[in-house]
Amino acid sequence: MTEFLPAILDRLEKLVAIDTRNPPRDMDATHPIIGALVEGFEDGVLRVNDLGEGCVQILLQRGQPSTLINVHVDTVPCAEGWSHSPFHLHRTEERVFGLGACDIKGAAACAIIAAQQQDNDFALLFTTDEENGKGRCVEHFANSDHGFKQVIVCEPTSSKAIFSHRGLGAYELEFAGTSMHSSEWDALEASAIHRAGKWIAAASLYADKQRQKGGSLPGICFNCGHIEGGIKPNICAPDCRLNFGIRPGPGFDLQQVADELKSLVPADYFIKFEQTYGSPALDMAPEQLSAAKKLATALGIGAGEPVNFWTEAALFAEAGLPAFVFGPGNIAQAHAVDEWVSMEQLQIATEVFCKVFEQNG
Repeated sequence: MTEFLPAILDRLEKLVAIDTRNPPRDMDATHPIIGALVEGFEDGVLRVNDLGEGCVQILLQRGQPSTLINVHVDTVPCAEGWSHSPFHLHRTEERVFGLGACDIKGAAACAIIAAQQQDNDFALLFTTDEENGKGRCVEHFANSDHGFKQVIVCEPTSSKAIFSHRGLGAYELEFAGTSMHSSEWDALEASAIHRAGKWIAAASLYADKQRQKGGSLPGICFNCGHIEGGIKPNICAPDCRLNFGIRPGPGFDLQQVADELKSLVPADYFIKFEQTYGSPALDMAPEQLSAAKKLATALGIGAGEPVNFWTEAALFAEAGLPAFVFGPGNIAQAHAVDEWVSMEQLQIATEVFCKVFEQNG
């Protein structure tokens, strides 16, 4: 596969050069990324479905393959401090650097080149809304009459097959408070910020206790992501808003966890406790899991340990498809300054994708 590496890197360079940061969610059916994905394919393989609000399904398909490869092409915003432009693929002897090179445009380039090197049936579904944590493109597609029997969802897994990962829940909270002079003793209890603080402390303790119960993916991985409210130090805060996320392992019910978190403080502390997004863990039924493992074995992919991050494989599995997560690169390089993927990992992924197309039927 070393002979394909120049083509893989050239395609990846084109993909990295196109800004697909999410947010902002401004992609549509005319976005330049579509041309970069379809370049070099014969006529008739492209189908684009614009669901609106930056959610675009881009399907490249020849024939009637049984296995679908899914890759998201949106990236996170880039932080400050890059050594080179995030939109220029910087190459060293063993690595390539660029925004999305690891997560997960590298896999997109590998799948494209693998598909173009042979005449077998193939199907590549590219989506544009994974990084907003809602997966509308995949959820819509997975529940459509697509005709596929199994799916490989690409994320950085060090080229291992992942069969289990955590779920994902996102929530918005608003705490009640009373505006008064801060010299009043009642301000200790009436401050919305104080109430939020008590809840955060209790929720953190709750999450830690859940983690101590053990298991392959123990606990819920709680994180308070943003908080705001109040006026100034001498005024008791009349309001406080925050959002938080949880990542429950298999066996946890999102609604039950949310109810338990809400019950940690008095009910009148809350004005709002609302789930903005929820997706289950990747936790397949026995027959689904067996089929997914059989596919990975046939492709020569080794199994990896369950992971803490969420992927859209959970949405395909929820719709009844055998699914596993696979891709070049390591999650430690994703969402990071100077994001990179090794050339060796890109070659391994390309070999796997070639086998997928050889075995399609």
